[in-house]
Amino acid sequence: MIKVNAITCPKCKDTIYSRTRHDFRSCSCGEVNIDGGFDYTKIGAKNIKEIQIKRINVYVTKKELYDDWNFKKDKYGLTRGRKNGKI
Repeated sequence: MIKVNAITCPKCKDTIYSRTRHDFRSCSCGEVNIDGGFDYTKIGAKNIKEIQIKRINVYVTKKELYDDWNFKKDKYGLTRGRKNGKI
């Protein structure tokens, strides 16, 4: 288990995190984005005041996250929001 910086989109409720340096991730509606992996955290949003960076647990290794990004598997980095607002 490792901790990563993540953000949740206020519009579509997706939670996203960057898996590695230069892994630019956007939510499904395009409202928010995050980049930097474990090296730095850079976020963008149409309304940045609504966004809070949070630390979440991910039950994989750094190598698994890197390989997921490097080999374009895209298994990690995005959790789709639910209609009731719960992830």
